[in-house]
Amino acid sequence: MLSFIKMEGCGNDYLFLDCRRQTVPDPAELTKKMSDRHFGVGGDGVVFLLPSQKANLRMRIFNADGSEGMMCGNAARCAARLAWDEGWVKKETLTLETESGIRRLREAPGGAVSLEMGKAEAYPLPLDSLGGLPLSGVSVGNPHAVLRVPSVEDFPLDEIARELRQSADCNLEIYAPLSPLSLTARVYERGSGETLACGTGAAAVLFAAAQEGDAPFGEEVEVRMPGGSLTVLCRKDGSCRLTGPAREVFRGVWRGASLL
Repeated sequence: MLSFIKMEGCGNDYLFLDCRRQTVPDPAELTKKMSDRHFGVGGDGVVFLLPSQKANLRMRIFNADGSEGMMCGNAARCAARLAWDEGWVKKETLTLETESGIRRLREAPGGAVSLEMGKAEAYPLPLDSLGGLPLSGVSVGNPHAVLRVPSVEDFPLDEIARELRQSADCNLEIYAPLSPLSLTARVYERGSGETLACGTGAAAVLFAAAQEGDAPFGEEVEVRMPGGSLTVLCRKDGSCRLTGPAREVFRGVWRGASLL
């Protein structure tokens, strides 16, 4: 039997396994089974929490299809929330080792969690446009393609994401400005499909929007996604801070596998 904790940040939901003293023999296969929303627990993926020699905790994240991701902003914030709530880390600032490097997190008002995400920067894509619209490539520890669209609600995100995947292996975000300090966005994550929110995607959207003059650098901007709103600050040097809710949904036991 395998104990798990389901966490979510703006509807971006992951199953967390405490592997600080135990290991999982096949994390990719386990992730595919547990993430299935009909025959498993259901989630956008599984996060394995491990000991670290460089930080308070190490995070490995696997997408719902079993592929391993480098970084996930919402999963990182949920990992910190869990570590604080369980008493694993009692410091105000928590450090988390990810495949994209060390990230620092702090508690924010109202139970929210703030994450220093590192630098967003231009990411080379093999195509300049998608669906007839100019395309921006952004890296936030993982690769993103960003499109400015007239309306995020009516845009055929699945269809355009499939077109993108023929040329580039990255996440796809679409956004539209609402006001100088507010954007609305949807995201299609490689390995998981369309999700209710994406932390690195929100940062990628703001970085692209600021470059296009749709939002400012150096100010907090609300990025509204189907699962809720995230607050993102993107400084002129590209470094980003992500703040938003993170909470436990429920705990359970997976009977289909055991820890070794």
